[in-house]
Amino acid sequence: MTMEKPRLVRFGNLDAIEIPNSDPNALAVICLHGYGADMRDLAPLAQELETKRPITWFFPDAPETLDWGGRAWFPIDVAAFEEAQRTGTPRDLSLKEPEGLEWAREELQRFIKGLEKPWDKIVLMGFSQGAMLAVDLAARAEAPPAGVAILSGTLVDKKTLAELAAAKKGLPFFQSHGSVDPILGFPQARALEKVLVEAGWRGQLRRFEGGHAIPADTLEALASWLEKR
Repeated sequence: MTMEKPRLVRFGNLDAIEIPNSDPNALAVICLHGYGADMRDLAPLAQELETKRPITWFFPDAPETLDWGGRAWFPIDVAAFEEAQRTGTPRDLSLKEPEGLEWAREELQRFIKGLEKPWDKIVLMGFSQGAMLAVDLAARAEAPPAGVAILSGTLVDKKTLAELAAAKKGLPFFQSHGSVDPILGFPQARALEKVLVEAGWRGQLRRFEGGHAIPADTLEALASWLEKR
C-alpha cells in the first residue's frame, strides 16, 4: 500500500492536486498554499515529509486568480505589507477578520465535505495565508480534526478565534515561525500560540532562525508530528 501518482481532482468549486494512498486508513492532509502561489507550490512536501504514516495529500488551488499570475485565498493590502517590510513593523491582523476570508472558508468547507472523510482522519495544514485559513477551518469544524499545522502563519481576529478554539479543547497543533520573518512577524506568531494554548489546544511554537520559509529541520519535526496523528 503505497503513495500513488499525483492526479488533478475537483471537490466543490476548487481544483486540487491529489496524491493518493491505497491504504484505507490513510490520513487526509489538506495543504493550503500561501498568497501568490498555487496548488503546485507545496506539492513537493508529499515527498519531502518522510513518514511511515500512510497519507493521502490534497493541495487545493485558492479561488482567487491574481492579475500577475498565482492565486490567493483572500485579498491583501499589498502596499501596506510592502510598507511594513520597509519599516520593519509587520502587519497586525488580530483585530478583525480580513475581507474575503469568509468566502475562502466557505469554498474550502465545500471542498472538505466533498472528500467524504471523517474529521478525525483530516489534518489541516497551511503556509502563510494558507496557515491562517487552516486555523480558521479547524476552529470552525463540525468535529475536531486530527490536527492543524501552522507554517509561518499569524493571529487573525483574536476575539473570534479565542471563542471558537475553546470548543476544540485538546486539538493537536504544530506551529513554526522564523525569528526574523519580515512579512508576518514573530511576535504575532507567539500571540497566536498563546491564544491556542489558553483555549486548551495541545502544541507549541517552534522558532527557527530565519524568515518567511519552511526550513529542513521544521520538515523533520513536522514529519514526526504527523506520525502521531
